[in-house]
Amino acid sequence: MENNRNRNNENKPKKRKNFGEDGFEHWGGYMAAKRAKLLDQFKDSEIPRLSNIFEGVAIHVNGLTRPPNDELKKLMAAHGGLFHMYQTSATTHIIASNLPNVKVKHLGSVPVVKPSWITESIEYGKLLDYRRYLLYTNQSKTQPRIDFPIISNEQVRGNRPPTKTASDPKFLEEFYSNSRLHLISTLGAEFKQLIGDMRDKSDGKFPGKEKLLLKAKKHPIYLPHPVIMHIDMDCFFVSVSLRDHPELQNRPVAVTHARNGQLTNIKPEQKANREQEFSLYADRLPAGVTSRVDRLDTKSSLSEIASCSYEARQCGIRNGMFLGQAVKLCPELKTLPYDFEGIKAVSRLLYETIASYTLDIEAVSCDEMFVDVTRLLKETGLSVDDWAAYIRSEITNITKCPCSTGFGANRLQARLATRRAKPSGQYYLRQEDVENYMTDVKLSDLPGVGRATLSKLERIGLRTCGDVQSADVGVIRREIGQKAGETLKEQSRGIDNRPLNFHHERKSVSAEVNYGIRFKTIDEFYAFLHNLSEEVYNRMNDVNMRARCLTLKLLIRAPEAPKETAKFLGHGVCDSLTKSSNSNAILNNPSVIFGEAKLLYEKLRPPFGDLRGVGLQLTKLERNCSINNALSEFLKGSRKPKEVQKKAKDEAVVRKDESKRNGSKKAKSGNPNAINDYFSKTKQSSGALKSCKIDVNVLNELPDDIRKEIIEEYNLQESVAIECKRNDGELTRNNGENNERFVENRFENLSWNEIKPIIKKWIESDEFPYDIDIEMIAEHFKRLAIDRKIETLPAIFNFLHRNFSSLNCAWHEAYYKMVNIAQEGMVARYGNTLLVKRRFPCCEM
Repeated sequence: MENNRNRNNENKPKKRKNFGEDGFEHWGGYMAAKRAKLLDQFKDSEIPRLSNIFEGVAIHVNGLTRPPNDELKKLMAAHGGLFHMYQTSATTHIIASNLPNVKVKHLGSVPVVKPSWITESIEYGKLLDYRRYLLYTNQSKTQPRIDFPIISNEQVRGNRPPTKTASDPKFLEEFYSNSRLHLISTLGAEFKQLIGDMRDKSDGKFPGKEKLLLKAKKHPIYLPHPVIMHIDMDCFFVSVSLRDHPELQNRPVAVTHARNGQLTNIKPEQKANREQEFSLYADRLPAGVTSRVDRLDTKSSLSEIASCSYEARQCGIRNGMFLGQAVKLCPELKTLPYDFEGIKAVSRLLYETIASYTLDIEAVSCDEMFVDVTRLLKETGLSVDDWAAYIRSEITNITKCPCSTGFGANRLQARLATRRAKPSGQYYLRQEDVENYMTDVKLSDLPGVGRATLSKLERIGLRTCGDVQSADVGVIRREIGQKAGETLKEQSRGIDNRPLNFHHERKSVSAEVNYGIRFKTIDEFYAFLHNLSEEVYNRMNDVNMRARCLTLKLLIRAPEAPKETAKFLGHGVCDSLTKSSNSNAILNNPSVIFGEAKLLYEKLRPPFGDLRGVGLQLTKLERNCSINNALSEFLKGSRKPKEVQKKAKDEAVVRKDESKRNGSKKAKSGNPNAINDYFSKTKQSSGALKSCKIDVNVLNELPDDIRKEIIEEYNLQESVAIECKRNDGELTRNNGENNERFVENRFENLSWNEIKPIIKKWIESDEFPYDIDIEMIAEHFKRLAIDRKIETLPAIFNFLHRNFSSLNCAWHEAYYKMVNIAQEGMVARYGNTLLVKRRFPCCEM
């Protein structure tokens, strides 16, 4: 029956489909029409034509590439090529970063090329030979090879845009965009700031920890010692780059700017300069320290290796080694370029992952951190080993990069444990094992022990921590100094009393350049110095700081050093000069910074033609003071100063009238007003400054004519202008009795136990707190923070919150005001705020 049905169907005439003359009437017509439509859209794109480099080239992108698919499409449109969304017979090249063998076998004769063929052809301004960029080749071993002409290195080099020097206006932007050291330092500072911001805004909820609590054991565990975790990403720069080059996994790989370890066409004078420079390096090294250039010849590349894989390290290659030296140790070494965007993305994923479990984090760099996991382990009931395995798996899955973790009772033990854990492992240095473990640790593995210190210690026969443990501390002190000797003695036993720093305090902001510094005129140098001043100002402004000290750092070509350095446009052998400003002026704009830097240079006056490095460092940092709202509104003309004074007086009268009408027992009790009595002299001063709330620091920094105009408008006396002189962080007043925010701190010599009864009497005697009382107490708390005396502040604010809770909202507002003023001191000193209670039954901060 089934056969009959099939036979009948076969006898029926087939219905002809009518598509019209649009390409759909043929077999495969839909896809042909779609491809044609996409090609027409590409040709009609509004991207301006920049060149015809890729004329006759039609590419198809297969898989994930860098630059991505969309970017390559734009590049082809801008430079005369075609972009095929689907591979066709007209496709000339396939662009890919990685393809499985199954796909490669079906590609036929179409070459598979790396995306760098596109970008570098654009850079050189001509179509480069694609064979240098082949990802795979289908050529058999027996197939004869045709010798097509290949563009030589000299031809390519001749078409490169000339390398910029510091005299170029765009040099700084290009230099910092390609500087790994700039990236590392910038990301380190960013993540320290990120952790601080996260701690400030935290609501106490941690999504990662909550997810972990659902899986973890519920019973608590006993931890006799703190548990500090050290996380370090393995071969970080290499790991990030290998995500796009899986074919290089498990092979010796290094990340560096250069491609080749050997240079070609070295001129005789360049050879002589190199030999002279290498000799000078060796002569200047301390006794016993070997030179980094010992195994380099005149053709070796001086490009530094930023990161290398463990397979490369097995050949003797190390981070910081010159590429020319590395390829001699490992001829099959593969080099990869920096992936700055990938590094930034992976770093952020790392920090966000850990921050979802705890914020007890000390950021170290873009790929390294310390974490206090004591509380986390107690709450989850996880053992150290279980937590280590779990978090390493999480980080690897999220970032696609391996990491290692070490654990110990302090930061030193945790860091040394990580060394034991690498690569891609974990290790917990338990307290009972510390003494034996430290015996075999090399002194070079200890933080702070560099080549020079190590050389001194080796001279007296000290090479391991075990040697130091048995050595006389007096001998060590005489060799490396008293403080360094004592620290080394403690470290050799695994002792490190430094706590983790969760609140990073920025000590300096700097910008330095030691590449491409070649000036032909003094005007070129001053133009560069001005650009560098803007750069360092922008960095300082990004962290909301201002400075009071500027240091100019210069590298000057050594008298005996050749003018042309071994490394192209490098600094070579130099002498260093530094000079700092003593004016103590506020450095808060680029022009002021440039003026100070120029004066410092004119005092040193080295030959500008011999400059090889220039740096600016800003120190004595302090938080930018925001202009008081009342003053800001006045300067904008939105409110007249006399209206401000009148409003303040009216509010005071209304408050007193309300107090009388309410018949408050406190108001009628006749109890002495402790704070009012304590500050009686202060209250006799003029209320003008209080009512308009001018920030005297801002007032004093204004030009004389503007300051006088404001004083006249506010009907103030000239005496309100206070000369702020900083001496060891203290403020001294000059006829400042009228400034209620800068009156003498009469609490200064009182302990908290002595201040507490005064505050209790104040609460009992006043129905509403006066602003002057609030500000006076709060200024004392602020001063405690600035002077690093914050031990009692949590107890103080707990006391205030507890006693103010039962009072009216005016006292609650007073509490918030005191908190805000005290936090100013915390931010100025520590760059972070104090954790205090912020809620009352009637309101929330």
